[in-house]
Amino acid sequence: MSEQSTPLEHLTHKAYLAGAADRGILDHITHVGDFSYTAQTNFLGGWSDEKERRVTLLLQSTLQNGLEESGFHNLASLEAKRFRDGIEFQYLDPDYQFSYALDGRGRILLSRPRSSSAAFHEWYRRFMPSFTHIVLSTVQTIDNELTGLGPEETGGKSSPVKPREKVIQVERASYSFNVAVEIEDSPSGQDLPLLPNIQVLNQTLLSRVPSGTGSLSDPVTMGPEEFGRIDYSVSRWNHQKKVAEHYSVSAPSNNRWRLLLFKFGYVGETYIPSAGERQKFNQDDFLTGETAAEAYLEFFRQKCLCGFIRDVLYGDRGRQGLSIVKPLTPGFQFVTPAAW
Repeated sequence: MSEQSTPLEHLTHKAYLAGAADRGILDHITHVGDFSYTAQTNFLGGWSDEKERRVTLLLQSTLQNGLEESGFHNLASLEAKRFRDGIEFQYLDPDYQFSYALDGRGRILLSRPRSSSAAFHEWYRRFMPSFTHIVLSTVQTIDNELTGLGPEETGGKSSPVKPREKVIQVERASYSFNVAVEIEDSPSGQDLPLLPNIQVLNQTLLSRVPSGTGSLSDPVTMGPEEFGRIDYSVSRWNHQKKVAEHYSVSAPSNNRWRLLLFKFGYVGETYIPSAGERQKFNQDDFLTGETAAEAYLEFFRQKCLCGFIRDVLYGDRGRQGLSIVKPLTPGFQFVTPAAW
């Protein structure tokens, strides 16, 4: 069975690797960083203590159904706690840990801590295809319980009672993936330069940065004390999918300038072009299991890992296949650390 015909929830990690545009780079990405999903609704108010207790119970039931549907079970590991203007649920299962929160401004946030790539895949394929049902159920709970409006509206003495139109909806939603790459010493014992992560970016993304005078200069000619952090970020609009794709990489000074921190976003929002008509965000199109699969398989795997990260680390030569290509910078080895 091909990957195209295999639902995400049935896609094994082996099949995920086999379907990559460049299997070599995925073999190097052994760990991934924090993952988050954010949905911003148009709800602007808070809630009373009495309403909070009821909303907590309703959301608990919604999450428990999601845990059963994903095959996680272990409902005893689900805990709830209150924070200022919000509710957070933590699922403390050792294999499938995540948190789910709703704040007083109607923002829904799912987050999962860093883990091995294999563990993340197993969690994502089980939980995310049906997660949109949890989001939509949460939006329905906000609409029913927190707007102060009844479930029905009356059109007048002669008009029958009918369900009112929904007031609360999602206005923006995003998937956020993070990967950290660490530059290690080569087995040959060759010393690394003073700014190894900046030297990597210098080969592919940036050739000039502001100097002490503000003029643009080659970063590899400067001392470590002249920098705190270098960030590169690009956002592009995918007209076919009607989503924004965010690519960014940072070269921080910590860990002796050996880290490259990659962050990627797959965002559904109202498209505001420089000219022409705006395209309104449609929650029914974006909040689907199909979008969850596209964000992970097409965007994160193929474009971010097999495209952006590969080319940042290996340049255009990486497209020849990593089995025959060495990093652009001699003496460098790249790994994805479990912690940083």
